[in-house]
Amino acid sequence: MNVNFLIHSPTQLVTSHKEQETKAEKVEELKPLRLSEEDLSKLSGEEVREEQEEAALPPHIQQMVEKLKELREKIKEEQKLLEELKASDQYADEMKAELITQKLEYILRMQSQVIELTKNIQEAMKEAGISDPGVLLKALA
Repeated sequence: MNVNFLIHSPTQLVTSHKEQETKAEKVEELKPLRLSEEDLSKLSGEEVREEQEEAALPPHIQQMVEKLKELREKIKEEQKLLEELKASDQYADEMKAELITQKLEYILRMQSQVIELTKNIQEAMKEAGISDPGVLLKALA
């Protein structure tokens, strides 16, 4: 008895090479688009809002904010130098201790300038009639 197993086997669709390519192209076309943080910021208008908030500050307050940023950067630099000085074996112990003390005093003076400048910015903003806490926080951040 001869049984033909091909009759009972499942059938498979045979597609041409061109059909397979067009399906692959459609799949490629359907891939989701991912935006970077920067692009999302632009699309949401966040970037424009930030520029408008900065523009809302009077020029003298903007200058104070810039000075505040510069001071903070200078403090970071000086703290790095202090750490390098502490790790250094280049100086004698007494000299090293004196240099560290001087560097610490310098950093503390700059930090007190940051505090004073922050108070001055707050007062200048009050005088300018800017009471929005968001603008204040952004200016001081």
